[in-house]
Amino acid sequence: MRTLAKALTVASAAGLLMFSAVPANATQQDEDNYWLGCQTYNTFKFRLYYNSNSGGSYRDFGYAVGNFGAVEIYGSGTVAYKFCGGTGAGAGQGVKNNAASARNEHTSYGACVYFSSWFNGAKDSLQPAVPTPVSKNLVNTYNENASFQWC
Repeated sequence: MRTLAKALTVASAAGLLMFSAVPANATQQDEDNYWLGCQTYNTFKFRLYYNSNSGGSYRDFGYAVGNFGAVEIYGSGTVAYKFCGGTGAGAGQGVKNNAASARNEHTSYGACVYFSSWFNGAKDSLQPAVPTPVSKNLVNTYNENASFQWC
């Protein structure tokens, strides 16, 4: 009986450790999106543009973002995603409610841009990039975009 109680205690502790690691991983993804989204060497497959027809400044994303206007970055507090500096019209502007077009280069997943935070409301969908990347002007979320996820 003692062995069973010990085993359950160890299993419970391991489960708590696994559960507590999830937020750390999500924070790492947020930080990667934030810090690497303007680096030319990133391998992110989704891009939002400030202007229509894939014009103006851009911002790359590799992971889902629940709210373009408020992401928690360790050591920096809550910050908003901004279009990359030096990349054209809209550089330095907030991404939330400012994107007019998007591009999906992921060959396995579609990309969805949502009107509201946390993947709610109207959305624009971009199919997987088979055989070539998919670009389109946003219709349902044109300058009213608040979140993104692979769909």
